[in-house]
Amino acid sequence: MKKISGVLSLVICSLGWSLAGIFIKYVTVNSFAIAGFRSLIAFFTIAALSKKFPRFVIRSKVSEKDNTEVKAKPPVDKKRTLYLWISAVTYALTMIIFCIANKLTYAANAVLLQYTFPIWVISFGPFLLREKNTKVDYITIGGVVIGMLLFFADTIFGASSGEFAQTEVLGNILGFVSGITFGLTTLFQRKQQIAAVEAGVEDSDANSSNDAFMIAQIITAVFGISAGFAAGNGMPDVKSLIFLVLLGTVQMGLPNYMYAVGIKTVRALSASLITMIEPLMNPVWVLIFVHEVPDIFCIIGGLIIIGCVVLREVLGRKHS
Repeated sequence: MKKISGVLSLVICSLGWSLAGIFIKYVTVNSFAIAGFRSLIAFFTIAALSKKFPRFVIRSKVSEKDNTEVKAKPPVDKKRTLYLWISAVTYALTMIIFCIANKLTYAANAVLLQYTFPIWVISFGPFLLREKNTKVDYITIGGVVIGMLLFFADTIFGASSGEFAQTEVLGNILGFVSGITFGLTTLFQRKQQIAAVEAGVEDSDANSSNDAFMIAQIITAVFGISAGFAAGNGMPDVKSLIFLVLLGTVQMGLPNYMYAVGIKTVRALSASLITMIEPLMNPVWVLIFVHEVPDIFCIIGGLIIIGCVVLREVLGRKHS
């Protein structure tokens, strides 16, 4: 029963995440304001559901025998706190850049490009985590390069047309960058967990993913709302406000909470495959509601990218 509950939680999470492109299209304020208001609402949604606020510093584990002063706080673990904040900042950048990309290119493009983040984990992992790559990893990178060439075929070999004729290239580049920042988020969360194990911290305390995500919502809210009003067109009308609430609750807050629930009972491999529902569903939503139809090369390239990532996860786990 717990297994079914975990899978269902991850499915709900993925479906919620996949609605980003749809909701963002109906918000008329600038991209910074979208990111800011969404994160503000998401922060309070996650806090209400989890009934707790994030840690801003992580303290070292101190036994009662070593802690002679009962009321004294344990010392700050500088390494883990640094990794916590790097994770939070890179995730905040991911959200802000993704919102901008959604305004400049097709929603399906933005989502599929963001989902290249496992490739950057593979690429930067040996340097940041000292983990060796396998043959499967390199085959995956080669497949993704081919997928990228197909994905950008219209930009490379032909002129863009339609709603995003003047901005599609920049939007695609930003979607690509959001994949890199999300990959860095994953890497530094991993580094924090490795550091926690080395420090002898229990698993319940070692998992700082929720802390990093909630701090990221605060950073994005402060920066996004401030930059949004500074850039102009930062005050939402009634229609925009409705979709901002949906973004903060249904698309960001609730899915993040459901992910935390699901990952407790579902294996990491299963979770990664289930959350692939997001990029697969996004083109379906935008086709139905926004009538955006990406070109055939974009679709084929995107499927190759997702296929390579999924295949790498399956083969990597099988041979590990």
